[in-house]
Amino acid sequence: MTIVQQTGLITPNHVATWSTTGVIQDGGPVPTGRFVISGRGINFNTTADQPIAFPAYITAFRLANIVITNASASLTTAAGGFYPAAAKSGTPLVSAGQTYAALTTANGLMTATLASFGSGTRFSSSTLNSIAGLLNIWFALSTPQGAPVTADIYFIVDNLT
Repeated sequence: MTIVQQTGLITPNHVATWSTTGVIQDGGPVPTGRFVISGRGINFNTTADQPIAFPAYITAFRLANIVITNASASLTTAAGGFYPAAAKSGTPLVSAGQTYAALTTANGLMTATLASFGSGTRFSSSTLNSIAGLLNIWFALSTPQGAPVTADIYFIVDNLT
């Protein structure tokens, strides 16, 4: 295991990990390959922006799929999309008209339909806005469910960092 350099910096192209409270160490090379990034307990009864952040070590990726599951109630009304920036701005990754009616139980799952921008783009800081230096994809409904309901959203991505 490599330790933190005396300058206090992690070795270039390595990940920082906590070894104990208040102490970090070098966690090894940045992982590559396919990753699952999740937003848990996302509110499907609001039209407000809900950003889902990516870990700092992912700075470029290809979006393979968006899977939604674990709905707390049947999603009969909710519709909305995924965006590269807040306020439903930018070219949608998933259309604002995407419905979630396939989610009738917590065990159900569905894959959102990626728009051409969502399926044919190398995402990075030039195509996605960030919050505190982390890339984000914004989930925002155009039609809320009309009753309290949550679900989990999973981005399946290929790390191109």
